[in-house]
Amino acid sequence: MKSLRLTFALIPLLASGAYAAKDSCFECHTVMEGMSVPFKNDIHYTNSISCADCHGGDCLEDNQNISMNASRGFKVRVTRQGTPEYCARCHSDLNFMRKYKSQPRVDQFALYQTGVHGKLLAAGRKAAAECVDCHSVHNIRAVNDPQSTANPRHITETCAKCHAATADLFKNSRHRTFTTAQRPGCVTCHANHATETPTTAMLTGATSVCARCHRAGSGQIRTATQIAEILTSLEAAGPSSKEALARARRAVHTLNVAAVRQAAEPVPASPPAGQK
Repeated sequence: MKSLRLTFALIPLLASGAYAAKDSCFECHTVMEGMSVPFKNDIHYTNSISCADCHGGDCLEDNQNISMNASRGFKVRVTRQGTPEYCARCHSDLNFMRKYKSQPRVDQFALYQTGVHGKLLAAGRKAAAECVDCHSVHNIRAVNDPQSTANPRHITETCAKCHAATADLFKNSRHRTFTTAQRPGCVTCHANHATETPTTAMLTGATSVCARCHRAGSGQIRTATQIAEILTSLEAAGPSSKEALARARRAVHTLNVAAVRQAAEPVPASPPAGQK
């Protein structure tokens, strides 16, 4: 009977991420008070996924020169460009993910590769957003966790880490209330992993992002059409309107035709130094 009680006592420990088996990686990094401190809130830890499951090595070995040796499977730090594929080792594996969720999504990496961030990263743009930029690292929480950086109430501020000016405009627009599971901030229009390159086609037509919520002929659709016309004229003007087009595309997030038109106006050149 005592053995049976002990077995049941271990179950909640495993479920909460407290490992019943030895884990020298976590034991050491807990003493160091490094990444193991936030990792206690990480969804991987709460599912009893250890440091070694991602980083390799031998978590049963106390000697770090041995446990963190390539001969024990330890992996060097992953590069930014290698991170999406690295995470996809598990997150694209249906059989693995089924252990943790009854109906898991395993297409995020495939979608990411089709999106603007994935394409830019693959083309060598190292600053392009990859998994940890949006989901954090060693403190990754479930999307439905209110403290998750990918939670609907935090999506806009997460995107703002790279797109600050655009996010500020969005926060003051009529869409600023997009903080629900059905309308999670920026990704409501731009998608999350398969983020599209912005085009005027997103604004007009039966398959536009605006048409997903607004009826044909409505005031909102008329506004989107007017904004699209401004952008189209700037695109037709060629390289000379490149800066104005960039400003106007940001101003789209105000959902205000006048603001977009003003952003599209040429900026007067500053007079030479010493001249009024």
